[in-house]
Amino acid sequence: MKIFVRGWLCFLACTSIAQSDELEPLRYNNPGLVVDLGVGLWAWPIPCDADGDGDFDLIVSCPDKPSNGVWFFENATGDTKIAKMPVFKPAKLLSKTVHYVMPSYVDGTMRVMSPGVEYVNFTKTGTNERRTLPIEAKFHKPLGRQTKGPKVRHNQWRYTDFDGDGSLDLIVGIEDWSDYGWDDAWDSNGNWQNGPLHGWIYMFRNRGSTDKPNYAEPVFVEADGKRIDVFGCPSPNFGDFDGDGDLDLICGEFLDSFTYFENIGSRYSPRYAAGQRLKTEQGKPLAMDLQMIVPVALDWDRDGDLDLIVGDEDGRVAFVENVSRNSAENKGPTFSSPRYFQQEAETLKCGALATPVGFDWDGDGDMDILGGNTAGFIELFENLSGPKVASPRWNRPVAIQVDGNNFRIMAGPNGSIQGPAEAKWGYTTLNIADWDSDGLPDLILNSILGRIVWLRNIGTRQYPQMSPPQFIEVEWPVEQPKLAWGWLKPNGKGLLTQWRTTPVVFDFNADGMLDIAMLDQEGYLAFFERARQEGKLILQPPRRAFVDETGRPVQLNPGAAGKSGRRKLCVTDWDGDGKFDFLLNSANADFLKQVDFQNGKWTMKNVGTLAKKNIEGHDVSPAVVDFGGDGVPDFLGGAEDGRLYFMKNLRVGSN
Repeated sequence: MKIFVRGWLCFLACTSIAQSDELEPLRYNNPGLVVDLGVGLWAWPIPCDADGDGDFDLIVSCPDKPSNGVWFFENATGDTKIAKMPVFKPAKLLSKTVHYVMPSYVDGTMRVMSPGVEYVNFTKTGTNERRTLPIEAKFHKPLGRQTKGPKVRHNQWRYTDFDGDGSLDLIVGIEDWSDYGWDDAWDSNGNWQNGPLHGWIYMFRNRGSTDKPNYAEPVFVEADGKRIDVFGCPSPNFGDFDGDGDLDLICGEFLDSFTYFENIGSRYSPRYAAGQRLKTEQGKPLAMDLQMIVPVALDWDRDGDLDLIVGDEDGRVAFVENVSRNSAENKGPTFSSPRYFQQEAETLKCGALATPVGFDWDGDGDMDILGGNTAGFIELFENLSGPKVASPRWNRPVAIQVDGNNFRIMAGPNGSIQGPAEAKWGYTTLNIADWDSDGLPDLILNSILGRIVWLRNIGTRQYPQMSPPQFIEVEWPVEQPKLAWGWLKPNGKGLLTQWRTTPVVFDFNADGMLDIAMLDQEGYLAFFERARQEGKLILQPPRRAFVDETGRPVQLNPGAAGKSGRRKLCVTDWDGDGKFDFLLNSANADFLKQVDFQNGKWTMKNVGTLAKKNIEGHDVSPAVVDFGGDGVPDFLGGAEDGRLYFMKNLRVGSN
């Protein structure tokens, strides 16, 4: 027995080392395909002619993990005056990066800063060469009264000649969280009891020259006699947006919109009117698809007015064209709806914090991928290669639809435990199974809301079509347990549990009926057993049937409120011993090996991570796939950067 155990542990250790080098992003393998341009979580765009060939390229700073870096996307099409939406080549890494990297365009040149530093030779060396600025990076002191949560986040430094005296002043946008606090600040009716996010703008007036600055103490920039205050992440862009010769201001925010402040003073004595939301040429509010937006003003199409190049939370970058000349209203700048830039396809990307599942969705015999993400979509990557192709060719992602529209879950103004700043996040995490035993695969999913829902397939095996979501109901013998936080309450029998956790659908007790395993209201890994009652299938209340080697129920997250949930799981027989195991989110994935079953309880042992490579930012969502059809589950992990990381399972196949 000792020899067997040592041999088994040696096998695990050896495969972990051997597999770690193979944990790599899944590639499209589809020459000629174009997809949305994207980096990882958080896109901070720096549009410029980076290679000096006369056309605009894109440099994008991405501060997340595992795709941290300053990324250069070369324009492969040409002059943006002719082709406003060029196709870009796959990104090249210039350097590692930090938070809040932003460009300034002054006197025909581009200068790039982050808090307290300016970067030298940025288009060639990214953030590797720098000089320190004469102002403390953390000069702003939080002004609110909340004691928990972050105090200051976005800290955006830019140059502009604010007052037209020929010397560059320093502008800093600050996102202050100290009134907002963090999470669990709702009353019983869903009203937020803390304050808002603040997006303030400081101006350091330069009393010296551009070459030898002498900055005065900072002052807040005001509009209509009051301190400018947008909802976080102000991304200040000073420019002549209305064509009258002075500098106006456009700000972004932590959510998705833009505010315009008209300069009603002069070039040399600015005075700003109250802010107005920007609109499209159709008169609708201008808004991005996601949130945590970062706009940068630049005449992208070289037609004489300032457009907006906008980074989105999921790593995409959009062109928002200034079409004021086409506007009949002529009341300040007007912009077109955002259009997302495209690149030559390289590696699969499913938004941010991707949650993939491998499944033959269209019934053609090969394994496709469906994935959720922060935005609340579910996207399908179709396998174009056919069965048993180890390195498939993939199509670009398409969103799963319900009633002809892209299905999307969003928190809305009060659906997130962490407050109204998360209104446009959905955090979909899913499983695929024939829940109603009609021969068609359905979707079972959780989200930012913690409500477990079922999208029933009402189409065909080859052409799935999803019904509107229905609650997964549990036959509670008494009132359903409530979460100890938040204002959301159960809807009848509908299961409400911890947010952002995967509902694992599997016939755990081998009785021919699909069950669910997932976190209960206190963060324990619970078994929701399926049974027949009066001729229909029901889901029974949770039982803490998964225990560790000491016999204690497995609690995957003891945290409360915003720290709760967040555990991603999949079920598989990873080691080929005939018993189901779990893979659990970690640096890549922890292997929870089933080592015993007695008295209706499964004993699970955490053997450790599958690989040494760390692809975790906030999260990794584990899945298994078998593209080559050898009967062995391989690892597929959805990372914070939205990419899908593949690793071969080195155990011997069953075919």
